[in-house]
Amino acid sequence: MNSQFQARRVAAFWQRGMARRRFLKWGLTGAAGVAAVAVGGFAVLRQSPLDSQSAPDWANGLSDTEYHLFDRARQVLLPVAGTRLLNSDQVPVVRNVQRTLSYLDPTTRKELGTGLGLFDNAAVFSHGCRFVDLEDEAARAFFDRWGEGSVIQRTLASVIKQLVYSAYWQDAATWPAVDFDGPVSEKWGLAYLGNAPLPEAPASDSSRGSQA
Repeated sequence: MNSQFQARRVAAFWQRGMARRRFLKWGLTGAAGVAAVAVGGFAVLRQSPLDSQSAPDWANGLSDTEYHLFDRARQVLLPVAGTRLLNSDQVPVVRNVQRTLSYLDPTTRKELGTGLGLFDNAAVFSHGCRFVDLEDEAARAFFDRWGEGSVIQRTLASVIKQLVYSAYWQDAATWPAVDFDGPVSEKWGLAYLGNAPLPEAPASDSSRGSQA
């Protein structure tokens, strides 16, 4: 599967999803502001050993904290030990996420960045450290709680999960473990038609008569 093509499709999905969730226009910024002020009293707790590690050169467009957030989410959301699945260490998950995010429009990208920062720092309230420093089980439980929380929490947890999962499975190296030999659209040379409109039912005779 062409990773750039997949990134465009995922990016388009997020843009539509974000447009429908108007909280990103008002609630997210407000919540992030309150969290920043409150967590400011825990400045020592907000520090992470990862803060001294810069993102790799290829991670253009990701801040250092965003890179570490997605790298930690990769480890937490893709526990494949003891299965046939390829370890996420062998898949460019964060690179694929970075590529997907690069196709978002600047406004959506900025709003999502605010949300990612909120997700990472909110763990300080319940765990005394940021999400990136949580142990695996605590991190999964954190995702579960946010998945059942407010609209903001549910949406951010879903966004991160979807980005990580799609970034993993779009890599062809992960397919043999599930006996998948690639999308038929590529094997059959089918052109992607985008989001085509749904077919409309033909007008009934009575409708045509009323319009005459």
